[in-house]
Amino acid sequence: MTTPLTAVAWKITNSSQEVNQVNQEVARSPKETWGSVALVTCTEALGFDYDMQLLLAAVTAQGLLVEEVSWDDETIDWSSFDLVVIRSTWDYHRRYEGFMKWVTDVSSVTTLRNSQEVIQWNTDKHYLSEIERSGLPVVATAFANSSADDWLVELERLILLGDVVVKPTISAGSNDTERHSSIESASVHISSLLNAGRAVMLQPYVIDIESEDETGLVFLDGVYSHAFAKGALLASEKNMSGGLYAEERIATREATSEQLLIGERTINWLIQRFGKLLYARVDLVPGFAGPTILEIELTEPSLYLALHPTAAEQLAKNIFSEMSTDHRL
Repeated sequence: MTTPLTAVAWKITNSSQEVNQVNQEVARSPKETWGSVALVTCTEALGFDYDMQLLLAAVTAQGLLVEEVSWDDETIDWSSFDLVVIRSTWDYHRRYEGFMKWVTDVSSVTTLRNSQEVIQWNTDKHYLSEIERSGLPVVATAFANSSADDWLVELERLILLGDVVVKPTISAGSNDTERHSSIESASVHISSLLNAGRAVMLQPYVIDIESEDETGLVFLDGVYSHAFAKGALLASEKNMSGGLYAEERIATREATSEQLLIGERTINWLIQRFGKLLYARVDLVPGFAGPTILEIELTEPSLYLALHPTAAEQLAKNIFSEMSTDHRL
């Protein structure tokens, strides 16, 4: 049985010595290397993405040249990489237009995973409407896209059912996400975001998260890998306002058959919609009729690779397979 781990701000506090051991083994017995891979982070996340060291070691063990780089490093020639894999670009929402330009530029000179089409779709949570229309169970979500108060009726309806979660549609790390118990405080939050030119989403607060946690399902190349439990971020009303990420409690979890069914249905729909996905994470919360999708992470999710004994190796093998034969191999 895998020992539960606790993560704070995506950083495992009791990090394993296995990472160092793998790095030492690779250094002692280097394979002939071919092909180059960029694992992309952001400057602030350097040293905080605990998936990164596991993945760097695993990709190296596949015989690939691999480098951890920041997406906004202007000194990098992205065409020098055969494959660019987005991993922890957790500041993209702060400079969204610049980030999407980077995505376009990189896609024009090399292979980006996940793809430009996927990133453009997934970084704006309006995608939840499309997921809901597909027939998949989604937490009820309303959107406010202008400073006109046409969202007030929906807010009034939701607040009668309990607390309401308000957040921007383009964000990461729970930034500017708040839980509200009154129309007054929620309205101030919504108005401040709209006045800043940011579209807003409203969802009912799922109180059962506090006792049952969220469940994240990790898929690698469309195949289920492992699950994890994530503690409630909004147990208190206010959460993140400007940091890079929110503190999280993460532990191993055995997914139920119901959760796996929803996860696999979601991945099958996504693959039909977009084609190949190097990685995907489906976050579920408990609902009245069963597991319900809170969000789908296809851009820069933590995959908690340490929670599964072969997850890093499998992702590295999938990266190896991604290397196109028409590159300089």
